[in-house]
Amino acid sequence: MKLSPFALVLGSVAVTASALPAQTMRSFNATRPVAGERMLRATLDFGAGRVVVQPGVAGSLYRAVLRYDAERSAPVQDYDTRTGILHLGLEPVGGGGMRVTSRAQLDQTGRFEFSPDIPLSFTANLGAADATIDLGGTTLVDLAIWSGATRSSLAFSRPTRGECRKASFTVGASELDVRQLANAACDEISVEGGVGRATLGFEGEWRRNSSVAVALSMGTLTLRVPRGVGLQVTAGRFLTSLNVEGLARSGNVWSTAGYSSAARRLQIELKTSMAGVNVEWID
Repeated sequence: MKLSPFALVLGSVAVTASALPAQTMRSFNATRPVAGERMLRATLDFGAGRVVVQPGVAGSLYRAVLRYDAERSAPVQDYDTRTGILHLGLEPVGGGGMRVTSRAQLDQTGRFEFSPDIPLSFTANLGAADATIDLGGTTLVDLAIWSGATRSSLAFSRPTRGECRKASFTVGASELDVRQLANAACDEISVEGGVGRATLGFEGEWRRNSSVAVALSMGTLTLRVPRGVGLQVTAGRFLTSLNVEGLARSGNVWSTAGYSSAARRLQIELKTSMAGVNVEWID
């Protein structure tokens, strides 16, 4: 079932759109209640502007509040009740590009909320958007973030529910800051991309050991690891910089003392030839 962005009320979905005075900026609101869903597979597209993603309230499957340039973008809300597949965000219209007429017209914003109770598979294509994402408290199954040419920050302010299989992050010429990854408890984590910078912080409630695969070309990686966690770093190729204070080296493997017997373990595999890597121990 495909929903028009400017529909009135269709079934249980409420949608509103209205023009703001003397501007081409418009607003768009969409919400849908939980109706027996077992899984939500959400994809968010937001190429330019500012984005906030956070957990919603009990009983609400998703909610979107947008402010956008109607001459360059159109809101998207497409939900299939049979599969639980959801597509939200903005898509380009017209000739493309961004119109430079005023600061207000360039200031597209989006706030998105997802049910904390329904298992969530979440993909975000952020382009040049400045994103702040907090998925703490959600029932996270898997996660994929694509960030282009700006800064994205992701946090898990509370432990997630369910079993997170994998979290993947792809960065371009951008900065990615991920904190409280221990609260996400994902089996596998991957980071890849070009000339960007990535920070992975493993603060939070440690429920599961994790493995991280990193492939950053010409980029830098900072690992923030709690003291007492057994850490092993494997470097498959030559690195321009590898700051591994507190680790003992054996060939191309760096490990903390007693890594194999540690109650909490973090394994990092570096699949890159140019990235600089720093390890910061946190209390």
